[in-house]
Amino acid sequence: MKCKEINSKLIFYAENDLLMEDKLEMEKHFSACKSCSESLSFLQKAMESIEEEKMVDVNPYFVSKTVNGLKESEKSNVQFGFSSVLKPALLVFLFVVAIGSGVFMGSNFAVGTESLQHSDLVDPYFNEIENETIELFFLNAEAHE
Repeated sequence: MKCKEINSKLIFYAENDLLMEDKLEMEKHFSACKSCSESLSFLQKAMESIEEEKMVDVNPYFVSKTVNGLKESEKSNVQFGFSSVLKPALLVFLFVVAIGSGVFMGSNFAVGTESLQHSDLVDPYFNEIENETIELFFLNAEAHE
């Protein structure tokens, strides 16, 4: 076998997924080729480190800590305090104050706008068609056709 073929089958050799004749042929090649044998040892070390990382040490007190933590959180949720009653009440109060102040300010500013609606200073800007001769030309041209 050539080194290229060996490298393509290297992972299968490391996991023992090859036929016996291919395995023997690869072992023969490893004894003759230093580069391929180094690649095999590097792959085996990498696979060993991956297997070591997979193993997780289990804390024997994990379950008891979790259960005690849940019991403590249930006890604290039963107690009524600032966070469970006063925070929502404070938010509702601030919301009502904000809406009320908006209505109050809107009604104060709306009182002065009645005189602007009938003003001679504002009306010419809403009806500018008389001043635009090009627009009148196009409007009249469509009427004649």
